[in-house]
Parts: sequence; structure tokens; C-alpha cells
Amino acid sequence: MMRRLSELKDKLSDRDLAILHDLENFRLLTTRQIQRLHFADGHRTTSAGTRACTRVLSRLADLGLIAHLTRRIGGVRQGSAAMTWQLAATGERLLRAIHGGGHRRRFTEPTTTFVAHTLEAAELGVRLRETQRTGQIEVTELHAERRAWQRFLGAHGAPVWLRPDLRAVTAGDDFEHHWFIELDRATEHTPHLDRKLDTYAAYYRSGAYQAAHDLFPTVLWVAPTTDRLRQLTRLTSRLTLPTDVFRYCLPDAFIDIVTAETLGPQTVPLPGVVTTDPPHP
Repeated sequence: MMRRLSELKDKLSDRDLAILHDLENFRLLTTRQIQRLHFADGHRTTSAGTRACTRVLSRLADLGLIAHLTRRIGGVRQGSAAMTWQLAATGERLLRAIHGGGHRRRFTEPTTTFVAHTLEAAELGVRLRETQRTGQIEVTELHAERRAWQRFLGAHGAPVWLRPDLRAVTAGDDFEHHWFIELDRATEHTPHLDRKLDTYAAYYRSGAYQAAHDLFPTVLWVAPTTDRLRQLTRLTSRLTLPTDVFRYCLPDAFIDIVTAETLGPQTVPLPGVVTTDPPHP
């Protein structure tokens, strides 16, 4: 097995390995997202980049390293760009052989709801990486799935997990900014949101992150409507936490708020951003 994995690794370029690492991190990515991450430069048109991306993904699939889901995002008419990809078992074994350890996954067809949420969260990560490419900010850390999760001891000494969708660290010339990012699709009911917010409050009070980094991340909720943002604001207002812990924005304002918080609010306007001001009655 190890010999076969070594032979497989020898067939892969640095870009091939980077694609595998991104699929490991984000869990699911569409062809279009992978194209934006790894084939944005060096092609005369977006279509040419997508074709090159599709060829590489087909080769990685033929090697048994990745696999696409049965369902396509956007339907059959969208063609290969609508395919959603994940690591295959061999791809996961290869990365574990390269880096050691890691969490072993079962590779099954996920539910439609899981796919939609995972891809929308991944989209925020893709947009962060694209913003870094422009030179506006540096993204020094970007973790999704289990790598974003934080384990701490609760009030009674039992282990508790905080599960943000993304954890990121962005940097400008002088400072870095830490983020927990929550992609909210307005599908979760109030009791679920309350439990998640209570976990954030408990994690803040534990002091675990502050002890390691001398700060606590901004928790940025990205939600689809202003009504949902106001609902989130109302729910967080009951928590006895500093008012700058939680921020809220519409998807279109995501990069603006990250850039502004990283470089200073004078750098960009902030349309679609809801602050922690008291919510409307």
C-alpha cells in the first residue's frame, strides 16, 4: 500500500497536491470553485481555465484520488462546471501518508442540505483566497470543517466542541485579525441558534483562545436577509459578552467587512453590514 501511495505521489504536481489539500480542508468544492482557486491565472479566458481544470480533475479521478457526487449543482445543463468533488478514500490515505495522522472519513453521498451548506461555506473561503490574490489582505490561516473546530472544557470540566464553519486569520501591514465565520442559510430554528450562541459564550468565558492568542476572534455571521441578521442580533444581545465579539453581514458584504476589519474601517464602505447596535423592535 505505501509503495503504491508513493508511486501515486510521484505522478502529482504541486498544483495537484494543492487541489487535494483544498478538498480535504473544505470537504466539498465545485469544479468552478477549484478553477477559481487553482486555474485563475495563465489562461486567456475563464472557459479555457475551466477546461484545463476539468482535465486535471478527470485525471485525479482516474487515479482514484477524488470523486464527484452524483447530483450536479445547477442541473445537467451546467455541464462539468456543476460537478461537486470530494476526496476519495485513496486521496485521503495519500494525504495521511504524507502528513501523518488525520481523521479518517467515510466517503458516502451526503444529503442535499449538507452539500448546499458546505459549498456556501466553502464559497466564503474561496472569496477570501481570491481577495488575497489581489494583494488587499493576506490570509495567513484558513480552516474549515474539523480543522476550524475548537475543543475546550465546559463549566463542569467536560469537553465541549465549538464548531464554526470557518476559522481564518487575515493580516494587513501592521496587524492580524482572527475570525470565526458562520454561514447561516436561515434554515436553523431559534433553539439551535441559542445553543450555538451559548457555546460561543462558554468558549469566550473559558479563556482558552485568549490564552493562546491574546485575543478572541470576531464571530462573523453571514446570513441571506436583513431580517435574519436582525434576528441573530436579537439573539446575541442576551449574551453578556463585549459588543464587538459578534458582527453580521449579507453575503455580498462579506469581503468588505473582512477587509475593513483587517485594514481599518476607513478603507472600504460597508454596505449590507449590520453592527451590534440595538435591533429594531
